[in-house]
Amino acid sequence: MKLLVSVRSVDEALLAAKAGADFIDCKEPHAGALGALPLEILRTVVAAMHERYPGRPISATVGDFAADARDPVLERVAATAACGVDYVKVGVLPGARLLLDALAQSGATVVPVFIADTGLNEALLARACEHDFPALMLDTADKARGSLFDVLDEAALQRFVLRVRAAGKQSGLAGALRRQHLPHLAALAPDFAGFRSAVCDGARTEALSVPRLRELRAALGASQADVPLDQTRSISL
Repeated sequence: MKLLVSVRSVDEALLAAKAGADFIDCKEPHAGALGALPLEILRTVVAAMHERYPGRPISATVGDFAADARDPVLERVAATAACGVDYVKVGVLPGARLLLDALAQSGATVVPVFIADTGLNEALLARACEHDFPALMLDTADKARGSLFDVLDEAALQRFVLRVRAAGKQSGLAGALRRQHLPHLAALAPDFAGFRSAVCDGARTEALSVPRLRELRAALGASQADVPLDQTRSISL
């Protein structure tokens, strides 16, 4: 399980990379769950990462849109991809089947992010698994409701991870995750887990904390070492 850390500036990106983040995820927490960085800032983050940490994967969110806002989303996807990121993350709400189909044909490397607040939409997930997306994620929109584990039970999270894995894609879990969730994440064994709240001093809109990130990095390794290798492979679809 890799560590994805959301950042909103060049300084945060470089600090996160140095502290052990496997993925650098560009996001503006003041602008919502999947708030987008201004494109000019995104370009500077990509340039700095390519110079200092070449090969470290970079993703970026496009902002929060309604399920039927296909054209604005596609425009933002194209603009975000043009900044040089490796992956473009797009929120997926119930009713977004046509958007999913359009994203698959967009020419960008898109990672759909299923918003879990209203439950796991199995039909929409099945549709996404049919397309050539490299990865699928779960996240939450309303951070005040708690973590991903507060809006979905672990059985639903297991179904998501296993369904995505069976489709030959990487799976990611995020949504106000904290250090205490690491044992549960290790048991579920997604390919990556995303953090912002847990690595900030205070709210997720506050500054990134390098000591918190280093502690999380160490705790992540320890939690995975405690899980038997076959534990996450014993659950059938």
